[in-house]
Amino acid sequence: MTVRVSKPEFNLREKLTELDYSTLPYDKIPPGGIVQCKTIYAPNTTFTTTAQNWTTIDHSSANYEITISPKFLGSLITYEVIFTSNLNDDDGYARYRLVDFNNPSGTTVFHENTYCAASHYKVSTDDWINVPIMSMGTVKHMGEHRLNLQVKIWNGGTLSFSWSGGDYRIVRAMEIRQ
Repeated sequence: MTVRVSKPEFNLREKLTELDYSTLPYDKIPPGGIVQCKTIYAPNTTFTTTAQNWTTIDHSSANYEITISPKFLGSLITYEVIFTSNLNDDDGYARYRLVDFNNPSGTTVFHENTYCAASHYKVSTDDWINVPIMSMGTVKHMGEHRLNLQVKIWNGGTLSFSWSGGDYRIVRAMEIRQ
């Protein structure tokens, strides 16, 4: 007895072409995959502060604000910038935090801890140092996130970004799916 099985014919190359995306759809991004990356080019000039309360690093002189609209609730957003600065007080230092100005609950700290970075602790007042800021937070609301870097001075002094009018910095925010 002969049994015949019939199956539909298909072209393997055609099927593979259907799976080839020039841009991967968001729903196909695996956990840990980069969903999007926003980058701006910002000047490193003229911002100074002596503020002992939280102050936003001024947009007109050193615009470290970046806007990103996450695609997934619960994904992570990383924020990165490195700038050159000086603090003219031997026992003074700076603390930094990242805030979301567009949070529906009002301006809120984006990361889990009180601070996301510090600089100039026990650094000579003559030194201009590179300050790396790397922070991460969880997306808790959909819609645009307007992330701003803020600074607070402890124990006195003036924090200055006036290293060079010709220097620019990369500010980056990246969404990572969870």
